[in-house]
Amino acid sequence: MRALDADSRRTVTPGIEAVPKAKPPSIWIVILNWNGLTDTLGCLESLQHLHYAAHRIVVVDNGSTDGSAEALRRTRSQPPIEIIETGRNLGYAGGNNLGIRYALDHGADFILVLNNDTTVDPMLLDELLGAADRHPEAGCFGPWIFYMQDPDRLWFMRSEWDAALSAFTAPGKGRFASELARQSTSTEYVCGAALFFRANVARQVGLLDERFFLVYEDSDWCFRARQAGFECVTVPTARVWHKIGTSFGSEASPLRTYFSTRNKLLWAEKHVSRHEWWRILRGALRRLYPTIRMDRIAARSTSKAMLWAAAAYTRDWSRKLNDPQEVAHRRGIFDYILRRFGDCPPKVRALTDAWANTQGTAAAPGRVAG
Repeated sequence: MRALDADSRRTVTPGIEAVPKAKPPSIWIVILNWNGLTDTLGCLESLQHLHYAAHRIVVVDNGSTDGSAEALRRTRSQPPIEIIETGRNLGYAGGNNLGIRYALDHGADFILVLNNDTTVDPMLLDELLGAADRHPEAGCFGPWIFYMQDPDRLWFMRSEWDAALSAFTAPGKGRFASELARQSTSTEYVCGAALFFRANVARQVGLLDERFFLVYEDSDWCFRARQAGFECVTVPTARVWHKIGTSFGSEASPLRTYFSTRNKLLWAEKHVSRHEWWRILRGALRRLYPTIRMDRIAARSTSKAMLWAAAAYTRDWSRKLNDPQEVAHRRGIFDYILRRFGDCPPKVRALTDAWANTQGTAAAPGRVAG
């Protein structure tokens, strides 16, 4: 026999307390913007089509000078977006940390750190939450990330540190999704372009290390999470599309070279053995010096060969002294040794602008490259 509770208007069974419907997990999406209004608006537009409704969006404006913050405040979005202005460029790590703190303070159960130069599949949050339910041992989850300009080709699926190469490998990069098994697998880190995690992971392991500023901060954070007992898992049914290279204007820019050189050494200092760290440092230092092709000298063993080698050595010295990438590499090593972290020196940005002009491209604004 069933009776109607007149106060709550709920149908109840006598002697049995009605169980309220479980509240869906709250997801906060953190987007960082630096002079990238067009990309950010495109990202926000794609988020309007998300199927999962229990989400909020916070955009952190990282000291933009193009009027981005004002334009974003005029943007109509459902749900309405929250906007935080940093007032200056805090880097990928510092800017996203403000957004993550805001999400934590507002009761987030899950947080998605998302690049502003991405678009997402409407079922992205549903798929990520489903993976979280299936993998209670995991704390960090990564969608498959595809090239924006080649939407069926993978850019990032998972990654592993290869000690022999002293570098991260990216299995599946450049492959078509149809060529790969579509099942969740473990990964050593989740790419920061779309990093989904349980809020309690951030509460336990802390936020992004702001010394990195840009590059290696995502892998560092995931390694810290794994050391705390949280697995990192890929979610092939969750899909994101990413414009590659907009953080630096180009992946081959002096800006990228500087941060990659300096931050790889810092990352290795934190996460690999002393022996392996020293091997990485030696390799970085070895690049500073030209090489003499002793094999050619030995093969000819003539004065002409010696003169040829000396001339080649001199040319190599001149190139290394003046080439923008080599200058950036050298500065990255020195700043690491001198413990200068955070943003890069103004000279590196000037080098990048000059280099971009020689390439016939602009040093495009990216997620934080202010």
